[in-house]
Amino acid sequence: MFDGILNVTKPSGISSFSFMRQVQRKLGLKKVGFLGTLDPAASGVLVLLCGKYTKMADKLHEGTKVYRSVFTFGIETDTLDSEGVVIARNEAIPTKEQVQAILPYLVGDIEIEVPKYSAVHINGKRAYDLARKGIDFSPPKRIVNIRRFELLKDASGLLRGARNDMWFEIECETGTYIRSLAKLLAQKLGTIAIASTIIRTRVGDFKIEDAKSLEDVTINDIKLLTP
Repeated sequence: MFDGILNVTKPSGISSFSFMRQVQRKLGLKKVGFLGTLDPAASGVLVLLCGKYTKMADKLHEGTKVYRSVFTFGIETDTLDSEGVVIARNEAIPTKEQVQAILPYLVGDIEIEVPKYSAVHINGKRAYDLARKGIDFSPPKRIVNIRRFELLKDASGLLRGARNDMWFEIECETGTYIRSLAKLLAQKLGTIAIASTIIRTRVGDFKIEDAKSLEDVTINDIKLLTP
């Protein structure tokens, strides 16, 4: 059995669990888990725990995470991302100056509303199962810690150019939903928004520039933690 940690990059369009299984099958691993679920629409760093390291999930989950995300203003979907059904549109597109004025109020301990399309349990049922069945429920709220919330002036060529798209970089603690931040920021600006692109660039000390794709990953990429 191989014991250690594997830093891989999940593409969009697949669940974290399904991608983990693909890596597991490719490398012939018997026991695998992962830290921090990425939404199917999101991409980026997914830390896999192999062998005995699966028992260290609680300890390793304490690290902060960094995301880059496009918030698209003037549109709302039922999933709060680009994969959902559009439920509202408007023309209230904030300026960068208006966004910059609000961001300081979304740093520190803040309350967010968990998306209805999420894996949290509601009376023993997954929220996304209830949402897909059209069952009405009030999504829970939670306090999360946002360490940094920045509007990117130059996202290294990633800027889309559309007037209602803005790139952000967010450093946060475990339990934060980037989709919820998009909704909350938009509400404070008197409009609506979705997180149309989400890329996780870091989980603790594991960075996207060191992550391996499914095509490139090998057994030799499994690493032990250094003291």
